[in-house]
Amino acid sequence: MRKTIRNDQRGTTTILGIFSLILALSGCFTPAAASVYYVEAKGSDQGQGTQSSPWRTVNKALRSVPPDQGHTIRVGHGSFDLGGKVSVPSGINLIGSGVGLTIIRGEIQLIGVKNLTISDIKFNGKNHTYELGMYIRDANSLLIHNLAFNAYTKTAINIERVADSKINNIDITDSTYNNRIVGGGGKQSYAIGLGNLTNVDFHDINIDTTNRGGQGIHTINDAWPKDKPWSGKPTVLKNIKLYNLDIKVDKWNAWGNGWTPQMALELWHYNCYNCEIFNSTFNSTVSLSSFPTEQPTTIRVHHNLWYGPKNSFYACEVASNNIEFDHNYIRGGSYPIALFGSNYQNINVHHNIFENTKSPTLVGHFKGQINNFQFVNNTVYINESKDPLFRFIKGERANQRIRNNIFYNSSGKMNNLLGASVGIENNLFVNIRPVGSHAMSFNPKFRFEGSLPSPYYMPKQDSRVVNLGAILSGTTVWSVGKNSTR
Repeated sequence: MRKTIRNDQRGTTTILGIFSLILALSGCFTPAAASVYYVEAKGSDQGQGTQSSPWRTVNKALRSVPPDQGHTIRVGHGSFDLGGKVSVPSGINLIGSGVGLTIIRGEIQLIGVKNLTISDIKFNGKNHTYELGMYIRDANSLLIHNLAFNAYTKTAINIERVADSKINNIDITDSTYNNRIVGGGGKQSYAIGLGNLTNVDFHDINIDTTNRGGQGIHTINDAWPKDKPWSGKPTVLKNIKLYNLDIKVDKWNAWGNGWTPQMALELWHYNCYNCEIFNSTFNSTVSLSSFPTEQPTTIRVHHNLWYGPKNSFYACEVASNNIEFDHNYIRGGSYPIALFGSNYQNINVHHNIFENTKSPTLVGHFKGQINNFQFVNNTVYINESKDPLFRFIKGERANQRIRNNIFYNSSGKMNNLLGASVGIENNLFVNIRPVGSHAMSFNPKFRFEGSLPSPYYMPKQDSRVVNLGAILSGTTVWSVGKNSTR
């Protein structure tokens, strides 16, 4: 019995000793307390990087600060030229003194990094000397905010294979180009390229490409063949939010044939799982174009503003499955809801305002049939008497529903055709020939005063309207565009 006890005690002692040794060794790898390093225009790279002995260049700081220990590099007032492409270590904070005070020229690369913040800096392409502002790959837990990008040749931000990150409060100007040739040829670039992202928010971003042309936001995928990108696998977007955007792009030549509108935001060849685009302002097209798929993709587009009439855009290309398009305000442009492909399903368009859209189609222009197309509780206000509201070029499906809408023509003429014949019920027509079951024709008595679109298009209290149109009398006023409230 004693021998057994001694063996137990010896075993216990050995285990405790090993455990104590592991604890002691693990203490050797505990990160030191995070430090703050300084870069100043009047500093020296022979300095210590302290506040009293700052470095002169950002390059020196990025080479010297250890990664993944939560250290911060504070960059002071002035202009700092990287001289080319420079990598940022993982797990640091690169903080400027303010967008108008700290200017970094060159391209920074965030590759395989995590737990990183970059803020309060203006990145400058040195009068289009540098092609790209920020290149991000295989990263997570990033906070990229309070930045400006200006004068890059091709692109401000190129981001792919990133998760659990936020990119916000960004201004991008004159960092794209468009040299498309009417009739074909030429190229163009985009301000932000994004692809294969999970749990990433893009918000409070201003993009202006009108100086040299180009797209606002475009999808990318490193795996796409250069000559045939459509033959590669779709880029995948999971739990992506794009909101409080203000995107202004040039007018024409998205594809170089002389008349196609420019893309403000183009999600192309993608699969979107639980994505949202909302509270944003666009002066041209948002394109949601992917190949039909059996995957459970979903995307919601809501509380946005498209404005014309100088840009002859189509508001939204709905060439994807499972799209909910609601509480948007489209002013001007042509065929605001467009589809140029086939075999798509579940497109739900409700509670939108379509105002003064133009030829050739005033609301929906569909090349292929749509399985389960719903157009419900929308307000269409036009001043044009020759074109149809809908064009279903290859016909309509039996499960289509167009109901509870207000179709109002202020021109006083009745030449317009609805352009649809399936599932038409309980709609109000003003100066448009009534069609469908339970069709109505009377004055809805819109307020025509107050903020647009609501309460401007809200019926007055004495209106006969009941559950018709986008804005119901007595309901909460809703707004659209950047910084709007839902």
